[in-house]
Amino acid sequence: MIYLKWKLSQGTTGTGPEATIVADGGTLAASSHVDAAGYRIGYASDDANLRGGDWDITEISEADALTFAQGGYAEAVVLADGRISDEEPDTFGDPPE
Repeated sequence: MIYLKWKLSQGTTGTGPEATIVADGGTLAASSHVDAAGYRIGYASDDANLRGGDWDITEISEADALTFAQGGYAEAVVLADGRISDEEPDTFGDPPE
């Protein structure tokens, strides 16, 4: 699993690169962590193709993902499965393998 940060299509809402990555054979699960600039973090399979497409998407480290999440939820921690905890119930499913 790798951590990604991407810019949403409509400010702090809208779509992300999920469909593009899945169509190319990878998997991507979004987290609920979004910053004021409209960037979201999520979790992708190691084989996700990040090239091409129109998305502003960057691979980031686990530490950077945690720092990003803590910017909006100070109590965020890395869970045993690698996801970042949230104050909201999990509505995004399991992370990619």
